[in-house]
Amino acid sequence: MPARGPPTPEFLMPDRDHDEPHDPTPTPKTKAPSSRTPEGWRDLLRADELPEEIADLPFRTRRRARKAWRSARRDARARWVKEERRKVPTPLSVPIILLVVAGLVAGASWLNSHRDRDTVQTKPPATHSATPAPQEDSPSPAASASSTVRRPGTPAGIAKAFVLAYTTRMPLQDGTHSAAVERAAPYASTALVDNLNKHDDIDWNKLVAAQATSATPTQVTINPPAAKDEFAPDTPVRVYRSAIARIEVKGTDNYTYTRHLTLEVSRADVGQPWMVTRVVGLEE
Repeated sequence: MPARGPPTPEFLMPDRDHDEPHDPTPTPKTKAPSSRTPEGWRDLLRADELPEEIADLPFRTRRRARKAWRSARRDARARWVKEERRKVPTPLSVPIILLVVAGLVAGASWLNSHRDRDTVQTKPPATHSATPAPQEDSPSPAASASSTVRRPGTPAGIAKAFVLAYTTRMPLQDGTHSAAVERAAPYASTALVDNLNKHDDIDWNKLVAAQATSATPTQVTINPPAAKDEFAPDTPVRVYRSAIARIEVKGTDNYTYTRHLTLEVSRADVGQPWMVTRVVGLEE
């Protein structure tokens, strides 16, 4: 005699008092599981065994009936879950919080847009100067505008002032090597200043890598270039000078290094101020 399983659910029991066929549509459970944890749900589903009527059917028929029965049970559970979720109202605080957050975002955007517009309105209008653009060999704007810088009157003096300013580096304060270029700008042409700003600087990169706080030239010597360099002879408007700078570095590790620069110093005409127009050579 086959073993009997647990009682068959009520919605699958045949109606023995009537000859009409029984409606196989399952009736959803109205009672929630005792435990609302995932493990409680698994225990409930494992305990949900097949009805005895399905277990006694032939194999193929039993397999089709089992699939239909389990599908009906899943549909019933889904309907029950939806009904339970509808019973839990959305807290009133949720839409209020969403409205407050949306208001804060909109207010911040409005303030930023008005702040930017006020900044644009308060910016002074650009003025166009009638002064013609400086030529390539003209002094830089910093040199012509600065009245406090006393310019040397000789090519050697201009070359020394340029090297002292250009080799003075303060990485933490300067931020980039352009600060050293601007310090040397009063003694250089506009074209040279622009060229130095556009190119990378090896000494600056080494100072940053060494975590140096300052690099100061302690001694600068200016001389005519050696005869082997074969530069053009001096003229009243153009000369070449060789500069040797000894630079002291302070930082994590203090050290000194020497830099050799060959400079072209020229002027527009006799009586005009001298300026460094090119850095022809740069050696250690």
